Amino acid sequence: MSFRLQVTGYLNPTCNLQPVTFFMHNGPLSTTRDRQNAEAVPLQWICRSVLHSSFPEFRNMQVEAFFYPYIGLTHTIRRKGSAWIFRISDYCRRAPEAVLESIVVILACKVTHRKPGRKYLRTYEAFRKYPPVLEAIRERRLKRGRKQFAVYPGKVHSLQIIYQELNSRYFNDQIAVRRIGWGMRRSRNRLGHYDPVHHTITLSPVLDSPEVPDFVIRYIVYHEMLHAVFEDGAPPARRHHPPEYRRAEKAYPDYGRAKKFLAKFCASRKK
Repeated sequence: MSFRLQVTGYLNPTCNLQPVTFFMHNGPLSTTRDRQNAEAVPLQWICRSVLHSSFPEFRNMQVEAFFYPYIGLTHTIRRKGSAWIFRISDYCRRAPEAVLESIVVILACKVTHRKPGRKYLRTYEAFRKYPPVLEAIRERRLKRGRKQFAVYPGKVHSLQIIYQELNSRYFNDQIAVRRIGWGMRRSRNRLGHYDPVHHTITLSPVLDSPEVPDFVIRYIVYHEMLHAVFEDGAPPARRHHPPEYRRAEKAYPDYGRAKKFLAKFCASRKK
């Protein structure tokens, strides 16, 4: 069992907090291992304290917590045997304790199917919008976030041809992505992704199959192309799927039947 928390798609509360004080990590300890060991101790203490006091389900469970160098502001929780493993984005190394507590609560709520308290949502929302955090994420994505593409154009579906046809029909040839292609991982959780930093579109190769109709691939490519319209130049807080994005998406002729197919397709892969 594994759950992931990312900056988009889960949190969108109205936040009136002042920016959280955040210090980027500098002046590292003597070695990376020393730094990780020193930081893991207080992080694990925070995780255990929050879980044992607020979540009875975790009181008799082993808890391990680490900072992890994700490219984005991502945090995960997964169960491994009798232990729960927390991986917190290393952008949070110098975050206030209240931010770390909020992340732990939100992740634990996902596991226990609860609704996080608004206090925790607001605290995390303020942190993720803090300019130094956004700038640190942008810089890392520029350095490390380039998507890896498969060398083949597609065994069944040619994404480049589909992209060109959609661009001409629906976008007046005004969408300019640097590259579109099949990714390296056969992901069933993320079927498509638009990278606003590198202006690329990647689709999971699990879709490059005779089982997947052409109209479904076209819908997913159209969906990712819309991100190029609504995300490029937009403030980070307004990215992902704002109402105007949803309206444009639903206007696509095959929206309904493509969504219906994908629901069945993804459900069948989970069995």
